[in-house]
Amino acid sequence: MEELSLKKKVTKGWSQFSERGVFIVLILLVVILSILTPNFRRIGNIINIARQISEISISAIGMTYLIIAAEFDLAVGSVYGLAAIVAAIVLRQGFPVILAFLAALAVGVVVGLINGTVTTKLKVPAFIVTLSMLTIVRGFVYGLSGGYSISIFPESANSFFLLGNSIGGVFPIQIIIMIVLFIIAGVILSKTTFGFKIYATGGNKNAAQLTGINTDRVKIYAFIISGLTAAIAGIISLSYLQSVHPSAGIGREMDVIAAVILGGTYLYGGRGTILGTFLGAAIIGIIRNGMVLLSVPAYSQESFIGFIILIAVIVDIWLKREKD
Repeated sequence: MEELSLKKKVTKGWSQFSERGVFIVLILLVVILSILTPNFRRIGNIINIARQISEISISAIGMTYLIIAAEFDLAVGSVYGLAAIVAAIVLRQGFPVILAFLAALAVGVVVGLINGTVTTKLKVPAFIVTLSMLTIVRGFVYGLSGGYSISIFPESANSFFLLGNSIGGVFPIQIIIMIVLFIIAGVILSKTTFGFKIYATGGNKNAAQLTGINTDRVKIYAFIISGLTAAIAGIISLSYLQSVHPSAGIGREMDVIAAVILGGTYLYGGRGTILGTFLGAAIIGIIRNGMVLLSVPAYSQESFIGFIILIAVIVDIWLKREKD
């Protein structure tokens, strides 16, 4: 009887695991690629995948909040690049490392605040606002860098680059940062009043307003979080590479949005989880890594990722119609 009861609990728990479909896809990818290329399952490669997806995953945290709130942000790639450029310029001038961190984070907050304010207060669609901001911010990136990479820094910047190191020379610190941020974001989204407001705003804006929720404020906060997480990803990139190119972050928004949608977050808002986003980011990272190991041409990789995004959106729309 006890064994039967335990089996029922496990079955019920699995059926209530909303990310089970994404998890199954992830496992299938791992099995297939492990068979096709033995190098895939090596520990060093697995750690490398986790390091590679850390930047996408961190940016995807903010995007998850935003899409659940029924908005989205096309400017995250440009914010990623500008945050890295600003931090690099501050470091190159010999200013304290803490100032480089704060300046880069401020970039994300300011851009997110502008996006959120224009979208909610002026009632301009987020697509138009963030698409415009993508171009504007990228212009700042090229203007501040002069179109050249920044890679030479004084010794005072060495402590900044510690974030790009590995513990014991094996386990990258950025993976730890990613895990910590995901735990914090998951707890906030699922266990706090703010998380409830995010879901309520995206699920039914009018109903949320009737209950006293300031939906405009909630969306502005979500835009700020999106900008902030994109800036953090830019900081991590700079600390690891110890250089930044003006093209940094171009196209990054596609990977971020794909990770969120693949993770089960509805484009229409109201549903999604941080765990799902992590699994979605892992799928993107594994696919990219697998294609490299299989010597798939770079242009084909981008086409395949674009195809995945299209399929994810089609499935998302289909599920929405089924729900309605």
